[in-house]
This record gives sequence, C-alpha cells and structure tokens, in this order.
Amino acid sequence: MAGRGGIAWLAVAVLAAPLVVGIAGLVCLWLVLGAWADHPDPREGRTGTDCAQALRFARGSLPEGARGGRCERADRPATTLTGSFRMDRAGLDAWLAAAFPQAREHGRTQRPPLCPKPGPGYDPMAGDRCITVDHPDAVPGRATHVEISVEQRPGYDVLIRFAAREG
Repeated sequence: MAGRGGIAWLAVAVLAAPLVVGIAGLVCLWLVLGAWADHPDPREGRTGTDCAQALRFARGSLPEGARGGRCERADRPATTLTGSFRMDRAGLDAWLAAAFPQAREHGRTQRPPLCPKPGPGYDPMAGDRCITVDHPDAVPGRATHVEISVEQRPGYDVLIRFAAREG
C-alpha cells in the first residue's frame, strides 16, 4: 500500500506543478506590468516650445538665420529646456560671443553629457565644439546652467544642440 500512496502523491505533484508554475508566472507578470505602468514615460511632461523663447530662458538669443529648430520644455524635477537648430557656420563665432560671452569651451576631457565624445580624429580647430555656460546669479524663470554642442555638417551648416536648466 505504501507504494500506491507514493505514486498518488507523485501523480498529484506532476499534475499540479504546471498549475503552480503558471500561477507564479501570472503573479510575476502582474508585478512587472504594475511596475511598468507606474514608471513615468521620460517624454511625459515635455511640451514643444518656441526656440527663441528657449534660448531667452538660457539667457541667450536665437541667431538670425537659424532654421529647423525643435525645442522642448520639461518642468520636472527642475525646469529644463532643450533643443536643436541649424545655422550657417560663418555666423557661429559672432553669435556665441554675443549670446553667451561667459561661455567656457571644453576639449577632449570633462565634457558635459550633451556633447558627443570626440573620436580618434578629433580636431578642435575643425569646428566641433562643446561649451558650457554657468550663470552665478539665480534669476527666477531663467537658466543657471547651459550646455551647447556644435557639430559640423556637410556644406556650410552647423548643428547646435543645447540644454538649459534652472537651479
């Protein structure tokens, strides 16, 4: 009789195992989907904004002849405006000097996250630039830190990407 009891338990275990594994899998899936639903979308809370307004927030100005501008505003956790636009290479130095006279340029090291890492053929004289601006005085509704990336494009264009944040 002891043999039959052991076989019965083995049969129950074999038949119940898929059910237990299935229930455990559903519980795990429910937990994962619940956590995913509670995780905020990184784009959530971002709104499109005018690039001239975004650069005023950065305490600068949009250069004349800027084209293809795309800018966004996010108000969490701190107000941050980001964007990009193209401009003629010839006006770059004059625009930077007028809009951000206190700018600090970075070489190969200590580059902010916005700037791409320089490749093996990196030549700062070729025109790619990485710039930060720190405004020491806090002005409500204006940025205290600005990062600017200048990337050369074929022809006579440069792509300007920027991020300006308050606080």
